[in-house]
Amino acid sequence: MQLTHKDAEQRYSEFRAIALQSIQKNLPYPDKARIRLKLIDTAALSASKLWESDRTRQVDWSWFNSYPGYRYSYPKRFELALWYDNTLSSLSTGRPSYHGGRLRLEFIEARPTDHPLKGRVTPIVLSAAEVYAGIIGATQLRIIDPIDMKLIDYYSSFGYSLRTGEKTPYMVKDLL
Repeated sequence: MQLTHKDAEQRYSEFRAIALQSIQKNLPYPDKARIRLKLIDTAALSASKLWESDRTRQVDWSWFNSYPGYRYSYPKRFELALWYDNTLSSLSTGRPSYHGGRLRLEFIEARPTDHPLKGRVTPIVLSAAEVYAGIIGATQLRIIDPIDMKLIDYYSSFGYSLRTGEKTPYMVKDLL
């Protein structure tokens, strides 16, 4: 029996919530009570609009305008809005491959200006994505199209390696 779109959205929303709650509970930071891992909602999308006019921002994807369509197209997606108190520090999203063996992180974006989670966004996002991947049965996590060599080196420090043989380069890590 094939899941309807609504059924898939509901089922995978529960999986996303379980993954975020798991990481939230086990954050290794002394200020973890101020850090919130949430699903991307209208508050997060509204807060992301402030990023769009920032000249230091390295991407031009509008979360506010583009994410609702992405969200609808991929009910099995991974998503995370990372907050510190009332400051949106990061948004990230990705989706499983067609057969579900891989989870692709397509966007990981930290707030372009200074924020209280600077240096902690990537470990939190990758941990949450790895837990979600495990829940859905994916055995590999990919970070699609890293922006530059500095970022490639940074992702490598988390056990990811660069693959360039396909159209779009990506970082990859096999999960246990």
